[in-house]
Amino acid sequence: MFGKSYGIPVLKAPPWFSGQLGIPGSGNPYGFRQQPQGLVWYVDGSHASANDTNEGTDPEAPLATIQAAITKNNATIDWAATPPYFGMNTIIVSPGEYAEALTCPYYCRVVGLGMATGNTTDICVDVHPAAGSAMAGTGLGLHLYNMRFTTDTAVPVLDFDVMNSCVIEDCMITDGNPGLATNGITTTDANSSVIVGCRFTGNTNSLTNGIVSTGDFFACQVLGCQIMATTVGIDLSGAALCGNTLIAHNYVFAGTVGIDDSVVGTTMVVDNWINATDAISHGNAQLTIANHVMNGAVGAVETTGTD
Repeated sequence: MFGKSYGIPVLKAPPWFSGQLGIPGSGNPYGFRQQPQGLVWYVDGSHASANDTNEGTDPEAPLATIQAAITKNNATIDWAATPPYFGMNTIIVSPGEYAEALTCPYYCRVVGLGMATGNTTDICVDVHPAAGSAMAGTGLGLHLYNMRFTTDTAVPVLDFDVMNSCVIEDCMITDGNPGLATNGITTTDANSSVIVGCRFTGNTNSLTNGIVSTGDFFACQVLGCQIMATTVGIDLSGAALCGNTLIAHNYVFAGTVGIDDSVVGTTMVVDNWINATDAISHGNAQLTIANHVMNGAVGAVETTGTD
């Protein structure tokens, strides 16, 4: 009887997902939607079922606003514990315009879907309040990725007092009302933060300043950014402590000063392309290495040490 088939059907078990055991943030079609030691919330203001009363862990029943997700995230922080978070949480935001002046989520990634490369909200997340900064407060362990932040009034677009261990990556930081935004990013005390691949642009006019720190800017990095400003591109002249900070591979167009570390003079400024009346104002020329500078668009490109 070898080789003969008796027509016995092969039974296939239905799909089973680890999230079917009653764990919040999971569902049959999607499985286990919870990071190890971290929660995930979904925001989609245009979804038919969007509501801030939802739990927000199901993409088919998302939250309507980013701030509602931030409130849920911050409620998980236990400031009496060390560390104060159980795991890095994530907020995933669908494209659209969010007319919100956000507070800062702690120890959390906020990921914008779409592409924050242009001016159409149908392909990116645009945080665009009617007044005030797009985000303001204390940044701790915050990661902003692929989002556009816009302000229409005379305030910084992103306004941090403390900005520690934060990453702002591939974001667009812009002035929605020509010439009104004061700064792209303002901080009074930054430590171990990274600003990478961001675009600082205006509407008709450029931002007044790109990045401004009035306190420490210690062990930070500004890498691969495009900064257009009518006054100063990166202004650390008011900073008190700038050691271990690297400013590299940026493209800066500024009306007055491109990069200003004239007081402390401890940042390392490497391989930036700058056009400004005073391209680099630095207290230690030995820390400015191979920058390509044009002072007021006059003169040759310099690739040796610059000041």
